Amino acid sequence: MSRSRSRIRSTACLVPLAVLTACSNATGSLLPEQIILEHRAVWEGQGLTSYSYTYEFWAFNRLAGQPLQLEVRADTVRSVMVVATGEVVDPRYFPTINSLFERALAAARDGSLTTVTFDGERGYPTSIRYAAIPDALSSQRASALQPLP
Repeated sequence: MSRSRSRIRSTACLVPLAVLTACSNATGSLLPEQIILEHRAVWEGQGLTSYSYTYEFWAFNRLAGQPLQLEVRADTVRSVMVVATGEVVDPRYFPTINSLFERALAAARDGSLTTVTFDGERGYPTSIRYAAIPDALSSQRASALQPLP
Protein backbone atom coordinates (compact mmCIF):
# COMPACT_ATOMS: atom_id res chain seq x y z
CA MET A 1 0.00 0.00 0.00
CA SER A 2 1.35 3.44 -0.86
CA ARG A 3 2.33 5.88 1.85
CA SER A 4 -0.55 8.26 1.00
CA ARG A 5 -3.13 5.46 1.12
CA SER A 6 -2.03 4.40 4.60
CA ARG A 7 -2.19 8.01 5.77
CA ILE A 8 -5.72 8.28 4.37
CA ARG A 9 -6.79 5.13 6.21
CA SER A 10 -5.39 6.16 9.56
CA THR A 11 -6.69 9.73 9.35
CA ALA A 12 -10.14 8.66 8.19
CA CYS A 13 -10.49 6.28 11.14
CA LEU A 14 -10.46 9.10 13.67
CA VAL A 15 -14.23 8.88 14.02
CA PRO A 16 -16.66 7.53 16.66
CA LEU A 17 -16.86 3.82 17.51
CA ALA A 18 -20.04 3.40 15.46
CA VAL A 19 -18.04 4.15 12.32
CA LEU A 20 -14.64 2.87 13.51
CA THR A 21 -15.61 -0.70 12.70
CA ALA A 22 -15.80 0.35 9.05
CA CYS A 23 -12.06 0.97 9.09
CA SER A 24 -11.11 -2.69 9.09
CA ASN A 25 -12.25 -5.90 7.48
CA ALA A 26 -11.09 -9.51 7.23
CA THR A 27 -7.88 -8.41 5.51
CA GLY A 28 -7.35 -5.60 8.01
CA SER A 29 -7.75 -2.65 5.67
CA LEU A 30 -10.14 -0.83 3.39
CA LEU A 31 -9.32 1.19 0.32
CA PRO A 32 -9.75 4.96 0.61
CA GLU A 33 -12.83 4.81 -1.64
CA GLN A 34 -14.46 2.31 0.73
CA ILE A 35 -13.76 4.52 3.74
CA ILE A 36 -15.27 7.52 1.97
CA LEU A 37 -18.33 5.48 1.00
CA GLU A 38 -18.79 4.29 4.61
CA HIS A 39 -18.82 7.91 5.80
CA ARG A 40 -21.09 8.93 2.96
CA ALA A 41 -23.59 6.31 4.16
CA VAL A 42 -23.53 7.92 7.63
CA TRP A 43 -24.13 11.33 6.02
CA GLU A 44 -26.92 10.09 3.73
CA GLY A 45 -28.60 8.26 6.61
CA GLN A 46 -29.40 11.64 8.15
CA GLY A 47 -31.39 12.82 5.13
CA LEU A 48 -30.10 16.41 5.34
CA THR A 49 -30.68 18.40 2.16
CA SER A 50 -31.00 21.85 3.77
CA TYR A 51 -28.13 23.04 5.96
CA SER A 52 -25.49 25.71 6.33
CA TYR A 53 -21.78 25.20 6.82
CA THR A 54 -18.49 27.04 6.84
CA TYR A 55 -16.33 26.27 3.81
CA GLU A 56 -12.69 27.13 3.12
CA PHE A 57 -10.54 26.19 0.17
CA TRP A 58 -6.99 26.77 -0.96
CA ALA A 59 -6.30 27.46 -4.63
CA PHE A 60 -5.30 30.35 -6.86
CA ASN A 61 -8.42 32.45 -6.24
CA ARG A 62 -9.25 35.71 -4.43
CA LEU A 63 -11.57 33.88 -2.03
CA ALA A 64 -9.04 31.20 -1.12
CA GLY A 65 -8.23 30.83 2.57
CA GLN A 66 -11.25 32.83 3.70
CA PRO A 67 -14.10 31.28 5.69
CA LEU A 68 -17.27 31.32 3.60
CA GLN A 69 -20.76 30.66 4.94
CA LEU A 70 -22.70 28.46 2.53
CA GLU A 71 -26.45 27.88 2.69
CA VAL A 72 -27.69 24.73 1.00
CA ARG A 73 -31.38 24.10 0.32
CA ALA A 74 -32.76 21.12 -1.59
CA ASP A 75 -29.15 19.94 -2.00
CA THR A 76 -28.21 23.07 -3.98
CA VAL A 77 -25.95 25.88 -2.76
CA ARG A 78 -28.29 28.89 -2.63
CA SER A 79 -26.06 31.54 -1.04
CA VAL A 80 -22.42 32.16 -0.17
CA MET A 81 -21.16 34.92 2.09
CA VAL A 82 -17.56 35.87 2.96
CA VAL A 83 -17.63 35.69 6.76
CA ALA A 84 -15.10 38.50 7.35
CA THR A 85 -16.74 41.09 5.08
CA GLY A 86 -20.34 40.03 4.54
CA GLU A 87 -19.75 40.08 0.77
CA VAL A 88 -22.21 37.85 -1.09
CA VAL A 89 -20.70 35.84 -3.95
CA ASP A 90 -22.11 33.71 -6.76
CA PRO A 91 -23.09 30.35 -5.23
CA ARG A 92 -22.93 28.24 -8.38
CA TYR A 93 -19.21 27.44 -7.99
CA PHE A 94 -19.36 26.15 -4.41
CA PRO A 95 -19.88 22.57 -3.21
CA THR A 96 -22.63 20.91 -1.28
CA ILE A 97 -21.52 18.22 1.17
CA ASN A 98 -22.49 15.64 -1.47
CA SER A 99 -20.15 17.41 -3.90
CA LEU A 100 -17.33 17.19 -1.35
CA PHE A 101 -17.87 13.44 -1.17
CA GLU A 102 -17.76 13.24 -4.98
CA ARG A 103 -14.52 15.24 -5.09
CA ALA A 104 -12.93 13.04 -2.42
CA LEU A 105 -13.98 9.87 -4.26
CA ALA A 106 -12.66 11.14 -7.60
CA ALA A 107 -9.34 12.10 -6.01
CA ALA A 108 -9.08 8.72 -4.24
CA ARG A 109 -9.66 6.96 -7.54
CA ASP A 110 -7.14 9.02 -9.51
CA GLY A 111 -4.52 8.90 -6.75
CA SER A 112 -4.46 12.65 -6.01
CA LEU A 113 -6.09 12.39 -2.55
CA THR A 114 -3.51 12.67 0.22
CA THR A 115 -5.70 13.08 3.32
CA VAL A 116 -9.36 13.07 4.22
CA THR A 117 -10.98 13.48 7.65
CA PHE A 118 -14.61 13.28 8.68
CA ASP A 119 -16.97 14.82 11.20
CA GLY A 120 -17.42 12.44 14.12
CA GLU A 121 -21.18 12.94 14.41
CA ARG A 122 -22.52 13.57 10.92
CA GLY A 123 -19.85 11.82 8.83
CA TYR A 124 -19.25 14.61 6.30
CA PRO A 125 -15.70 15.38 5.07
CA THR A 126 -14.13 18.08 7.25
CA SER A 127 -10.81 18.22 5.43
CA ILE A 128 -9.78 17.02 2.00
CA ARG A 129 -6.20 17.47 0.81
CA TYR A 130 -4.92 16.82 -2.67
CA ALA A 131 -1.48 16.29 -4.18
CA ALA A 132 -0.03 19.69 -5.05
CA ILE A 133 -0.74 20.81 -8.61
CA PRO A 134 0.24 24.41 -9.44
CA ASP A 135 -2.76 26.78 -9.61
CA ALA A 136 -5.20 23.98 -8.73
CA LEU A 137 -7.35 23.25 -5.70
CA SER A 138 -5.03 21.93 -3.00
CA SER A 139 -7.42 21.46 -0.09
CA GLN A 140 -10.93 22.06 1.18
CA ARG A 141 -12.36 22.27 4.65
CA ALA A 142 -15.95 22.09 5.92
CA SER A 143 -17.07 22.82 9.48
CA ALA A 144 -19.86 24.06 11.72
CA LEU A 145 -22.63 22.31 9.78
CA GLN A 146 -26.11 23.20 11.00
CA PRO A 147 -29.40 21.75 9.71
CA LEU A 148 -31.84 24.36 8.38
CA PRO A 149 -35.62 24.18 8.76
